[in-house]
Amino acid sequence: MIPPRKSVGEVTPYPLNPGTRRDKIRLDLNESAWGCSPKVLEALRRIERMDVSTYPVYHDFLSQIAAQRNLPPENIMITNGADDAIRILMQTYIEPGDEVVVAEPSFGMITLQARIAGATLRPVRYGSDLAFPVEGFRAVLNSKTRLLAIVRPDSPTGGRIRRADLIDLLREAPQAVVMLDETYWHFCGESCVDLLAEYPNLVILQSFSKAYGLAGMRLGMVFAAAESIAEYRKVNPPFSVNALAMLAGMAALADQAYLEEVLQAVETEKAYLAERMNSLGLETRTSPANFVLAHIGAEADRVHTALMAQNIFVKNLSSQPPLEGWFRITAGTRRENDILLNALKEILS
Repeated sequence: MIPPRKSVGEVTPYPLNPGTRRDKIRLDLNESAWGCSPKVLEALRRIERMDVSTYPVYHDFLSQIAAQRNLPPENIMITNGADDAIRILMQTYIEPGDEVVVAEPSFGMITLQARIAGATLRPVRYGSDLAFPVEGFRAVLNSKTRLLAIVRPDSPTGGRIRRADLIDLLREAPQAVVMLDETYWHFCGESCVDLLAEYPNLVILQSFSKAYGLAGMRLGMVFAAAESIAEYRKVNPPFSVNALAMLAGMAALADQAYLEEVLQAVETEKAYLAERMNSLGLETRTSPANFVLAHIGAEADRVHTALMAQNIFVKNLSSQPPLEGWFRITAGTRRENDILLNALKEILS
């Protein structure tokens, strides 16, 4: 084998669960249990041969996004998922040795792509209160800081940087890119897209995977200054978003009523999960995203294995301090949640 670049050889691939999803309760990936809007499926059923046979044209999609986000189209780029947007930003900005500041634990693709780019990581650990560690970010800022990676709200902690603290970081590190991942913003109801006009070092990522239920389509968005978007286009392949994903995204954006139904269902099921798990004697934390944290304690590994034996999957966070003994549980449908809760009751008894 011809060896890869050192920075590639030193990383571990993002873990994937092998096998089929059939007959499994998947509450470990923060997907939408309610799926996409019916209008998405209708749009896909109407596709014609040329939709598949020709390269996609993004003009109408960008105009639709621009109208919804109140931004000019030149401030927007669509990507093959928000994951790929992270890669694009790292490839655009990071030289070997540049420092990337990231909360820990947070979304694993950030550290993966930073390492591949040759960055020096400056991880800032969450405390036991799981509040966003903004003071830790401030403490490590220096002349080598090239990029600050912030997920708002964050996963798996559920931490959410305050808007005022975000603005302070933008002002305190004008030489650095502040990459704000808003994958979960719909669930907390607040985006910071309006800050782009004032802070040219702010770049915002959003996704169609969670609230819109399009994880299988791999569709993301980048919002930034027009000059920055022009640079990202040099790195992003010209047709990186396929035509079917684009059509699905357009249909999803057009069905805001369905989006609101999903958001309400998520809130209802998060509260239900927390209440029922509290009744089992488990400490919980309800995130501003689409999941609940549950403290299982020293038995976390055993309980996790027992759940998997029943084809129930949740995220065991025991290897991610300070979340030892905690599970991250996606808000599922009532049926899925009841299956999980009944299994937990039996395993813990």
